[in-house]
Amino acid sequence: MKNIFVLFFLASFCGCISMGGNYSYIPIGPQNLSVQITNAKDMPVFAMREDIQRPWASLGLMRVKNLPNDKSVINNEIEKVKAEAAKKGAQAVIINQYFDDNSPNSNPVIVAAYLVRYLDDVSAEDKQKIDEFLASTVIENGQR
Repeated sequence: MKNIFVLFFLASFCGCISMGGNYSYIPIGPQNLSVQITNAKDMPVFAMREDIQRPWASLGLMRVKNLPNDKSVINNEIEKVKAEAAKKGAQAVIINQYFDDNSPNSNPVIVAAYLVRYLDDVSAEDKQKIDEFLASTVIENGQR
C-alpha cells in the first residue's frame, strides 16, 4: 500500500498525473505573424463572433479537453489559454465551453478558444502574410 502512495507522488511530481486538461492547437489562419505580446490577463474574451466590433481573423483553434466540471479549474485553464494565445500573436479570444459527451469520465468539460487577430493595425509584413495565406487557401479549394 505504501508503494502505491510513493508511485502516485512520483507520477504527480513528474507531471504524469495532472489536474489540467489535454491541450491541442489547430492553425486555421496565417501563422508566424509579428507577435505583439499583450498582457494576457487583460486580453478580451468574447463568447460570440458577433461581439467583436473590429475587423479580425482567426489564427487558430486551441482546445483543452478533459477538464473537471469545476469553475476554479476552468477559469485557471482559461487564463493559461489566454497566455498561450498571446504568445501566438492573438489579441483576443472567443471562448466556448461544453461537456464532452464521448468521455467515460464524469461530465468533463472542453474549453475551445478561437485566437483572434485584429486586422486594422497589422504591419505591412503581416498584411502580406495574410494576403498570401488567403491566396493559398483559394488555390487549395480550387476557387479562382
